[in-house]
Amino acid sequence: MLLKSVDDLILYLGRAVMAASTDEFLQAYINEAQETILERAVGPEILADLEQFRDDFGIEPKKTILLTKTQRALAWFAYLKYLPFSIGNDGDNGLQELGTDSTQPVRIGVLDRRIRETEKNAVAALEAVLVYLEENTDHFPAYKNSETAKATRALFVPSATVMSEFLPQIDGNYRLFLNMRPYIKLAERDFVLPRIGKAQYDRLKEGLVAGDLSLNEQVLLSAIRRALALTAYYVALPNLQFAMISNGNIRVLSDFDGIYNSKAIDNETIMSLVRSAETEAKKWQNALRAYLVNNIALFPLYAESQASKAQPTNKLPDNSQYSSIFRMK
Repeated sequence: MLLKSVDDLILYLGRAVMAASTDEFLQAYINEAQETILERAVGPEILADLEQFRDDFGIEPKKTILLTKTQRALAWFAYLKYLPFSIGNDGDNGLQELGTDSTQPVRIGVLDRRIRETEKNAVAALEAVLVYLEENTDHFPAYKNSETAKATRALFVPSATVMSEFLPQIDGNYRLFLNMRPYIKLAERDFVLPRIGKAQYDRLKEGLVAGDLSLNEQVLLSAIRRALALTAYYVALPNLQFAMISNGNIRVLSDFDGIYNSKAIDNETIMSLVRSAETEAKKWQNALRAYLVNNIALFPLYAESQASKAQPTNKLPDNSQYSSIFRMK
């Protein structure tokens, strides 16, 4: 594990963790956070490499920075895993709330505030790890050559940071991006692939993984990302309001923090947001096709595909065929 002791946690969490806590008390939550969250995000290869680097007291500057960033993310996620279990004690009489003559169990509103702030810090720390890895990928072959990195890099919109460039409301939130990633993949297949053709689509994917996109391909990728981010957003938006619970039923999401309820958004508002996002998405889908058509000589793979010969979708009606003016009373 990247964090070995309570002292390691205190370095990043400060007074949130008591120095009197034992390593065994928190180790289970550290293990859970590293195995279920960090490994999923960056892959086990780079984590093993960082552990070896730490144990060997390595002095490589960039790897030292990455180790610090990764440990910070792990500390906050471990604390997030621990918090729901922090106010109870399992004993012979079952689960009991902790308290003494001079203290009382924390109020649920205070606990919820702590959980929310912890999650905010955790996702920001993990996004910082991912951005640093991608910006310095050549320095970390254990990450660059991993299946996790290849799968991430092959996405036209690979991270919350990239998506936030076109959708500021994402705000670099890794967990929100993770929820939307399946819709990004669907939008790539259903909206981008038909517009640019399979050969051009495959070439961009290969170039992203290899890191050898030409300048023209980079400009095209930017146009794709804008259309794709907005498209994935409007496709995902209605579904982000629901959650599948453990018994298999679907429930509308809402929040409770012990002080107030945050009501689930009503259907009319959802559909209004969807229509607005869909209109914006279609505008940039059209802009993507227009860019390819206007620069077709730069993209021979597109020029030779059926996509370049297909009739454009979302096309406005041609009013030039009408010679009369219609007036409605």
